[in-house]
Amino acid sequence: MLPRFLFFILVLGLFSCNSDDKPGNINLRFHLVYDGAPMEMFKNYPYPGTDESFYFTRLSYYIADVNLKNAKEKIAIKDIDFLNLTATFTGSSPINGYEYTIGEIPVGDYTNLEFGIGVPKGMNAKSPAEYPAGTTLSSPTEYWESWKSYVFFKTEGSIVYNESAPDESDFALHLGGDEAYRTISLPRSITIESNKTTNVDITLDMKRYFDGITTYNIKDTPKIHSQSQLPLINQLMDNLVFAFQ
Repeated sequence: MLPRFLFFILVLGLFSCNSDDKPGNINLRFHLVYDGAPMEMFKNYPYPGTDESFYFTRLSYYIADVNLKNAKEKIAIKDIDFLNLTATFTGSSPINGYEYTIGEIPVGDYTNLEFGIGVPKGMNAKSPAEYPAGTTLSSPTEYWESWKSYVFFKTEGSIVYNESAPDESDFALHLGGDEAYRTISLPRSITIESNKTTNVDITLDMKRYFDGITTYNIKDTPKIHSQSQLPLINQLMDNLVFAFQ
């Protein structure tokens, strides 16, 4: 049995170590690819299953309910944010991709990264005017009043329907509504160290977005702006889950 004074010294030492165990950071690096190769805005790509080509001019989305998980616990690290990847991938694709850092992460080992694409139902029930100015959900440009919903995932660009006599037409796929919310779960070995930043790479393959579980017919429906198109919204959101790796 330890003498009392040695016991108190041991306990004090344990608490001292814990007090120095400051949180770390996680840096999510989103890499856009098309059919496995680095993707750039304004660069032509073949549309799946057709002779047509198309290019992107915008890609943005809401990311929500970001969690780190292991066998013992799930740690919530971010409630919601808005990511616009457009400028990052205009020109040559950056080696590190779109970098998004979240701080104050508890030190530890994690085996899974989980996040939602979209705005959770409780938050989506409010309009931008109901949120403080300058906050993530206060922007009316990412909200459809007629839907009573934010635009969860937005892709825009142009498609050339006839290569011999080019006929270029815009596409704008704006996905939203409570049913469109999807959760992405990625197995990752992640170690968060005190006062350090851990990089985690995430790939988003936009070919799979159009041609993942099912192939989206962009020629029939180049624009989505209505909740009446919910089956098509769900089709693309289901593909999107498959596109994140």
